[in-house]
This record gives sequence, structure tokens and C-alpha cells, in this order.
Amino acid sequence: MRAESTTAVVLRTLAFGESDKIVTLLTPDEGKLNGIARGAKRSLRRFGGALELFSHVRVDLRQRRTAELAFLERAVLIRPWRRLLTSLERYAAASHVIEVADKLTAEREVGDRLYSVVVASLTRLDEDEPGPMTLRLFELAALAACGYRYDFTRCTGCRRSLTATDLRGFLGESGVICPACAGSAGPALALSARAIGALSRLQSLASLAVPVEGNGRIGPCDLYSGESALDATAVDGELGRALALLLAPCLRGRLRSLELLGPILRP
Repeated sequence: MRAESTTAVVLRTLAFGESDKIVTLLTPDEGKLNGIARGAKRSLRRFGGALELFSHVRVDLRQRRTAELAFLERAVLIRPWRRLLTSLERYAAASHVIEVADKLTAEREVGDRLYSVVVASLTRLDEDEPGPMTLRLFELAALAACGYRYDFTRCTGCRRSLTATDLRGFLGESGVICPACAGSAGPALALSARAIGALSRLQSLASLAVPVEGNGRIGPCDLYSGESALDATAVDGELGRALALLLAPCLRGRLRSLELLGPILRP
């Protein structure tokens, strides 16, 4: 049985028996993994309340490659992110972040890029209330971290560059579609030219923060440095619908955070 220590973000917890917890973690080296923490509800010395939703922790664990659950031996809180619990808006946004991260990945997929995006997003939400583009930036960066990148400047059908003369366009699951190709492209969401331009700017920021796979490991993710310069308030409703369309085919299950807390998360 292999012993190791890793940083992690707690994505899910489930009470198991009288004193144990089953915990889903997102780690930089192992990706998403499930572990059992024996006595987690009783042992302050080994866990100290660290295995709670949103927690950023360092865990000591033992695991076999063929086993479904790792054995969590100890967890130490790295940062509490206490302000995530101080407002419904922050809590709802943070719930969306961890649920998207959970449902974008399968167990044991290496996820250092997604891990960095999640840590950056929870840090941003702990520092301030979510703005109109906070979750949109996270969603595009999370998709990029999992290999889904989009070119919102060019039609996916004819490959023509969209210009300022295009008053609107359409969005399918693979990207933007120009009006000429929309009839043969299948179901698509109509978007204004302003919304498509905002998507392109958001994608540029996400791509800068999340290098393409193969460029080595990334350090702390600088995702939100350009957020304050984004002015897309007039189209934030369109952007929310666009990102929901792009996320849907990539997720393993429906997003409960959007169903239950949609009025808070969405404009």
C-alpha cells in the first residue's frame, strides 16, 4: 500500500456509519479521488474538522491502485476560506465551482490544471462577492483545463472569421456558427454580436491562465487579474445560457447547483 501526502480541495463529503466520512477530493497529482476517513467525526487530532465542503487541505493517505477508496490518515487545513459561508451569493457560487469540477472529471484523471483553476476561483470568491463574470471565467477556464477550448472568432462550419458586420451569430456545442451556416448546423442558441465578442474576451483570459496541455505543470492560476476590466453586464444573461450549453455535453450528470440556486448564480 502506497503512502503519500498531497494538497486537495474537498468536493463532496458523505457520512458513513457513526464516525467515518467518505470524501471526494480534487488533487493536483492524482486528479479526483475518493477516500474514507475513519473516525473523522470524532478525531480532532487527525482531522480537526478539516474535511468539510470547500476546504483546502493537505492530506496524508494510503492507497492501492486497484482499490476504489483511499484511506485518509490525516488532514490539515491550508486555508479556511471562511467568507464563502458569509453570504448566500458566495456560497452558491462556490457550490457551483466544486460541482462543475466534480462533474467535469472522472476518478483518477490527473488534474493539476483544473485543481489550480478551482483554487483560484474559491480564493477569488473568498476575497469578494462574485461579479457578473466571475463564474463565466471559471467555467471557460475549467473547460480549458479539461481540454475543451473554443475559438469564438470563427464559424465552426465554414471557418469564416466573424466581423463587426455580423449583427448576431449562433452557438452550438462545438462553438460559434455564422448565420449562413446556422440552418445546417443543428440546434443552436442565438447570440448577439456583443455576447459573442464578450465570449471571445473571456476565452482569451481563460486561455492565458490555463496553458495548453503539454506545456508542463502550472503554478498558481492568475485567472481573475483581468476580471475588473470586463464590461459585459448587458449580455450576462446570454453568457450564462451560452456557458450552460457548452458545459452540458462535457459533464457527468446535471448541475444541481444551477437547478437549486439558479436565481442567485444567474442574472
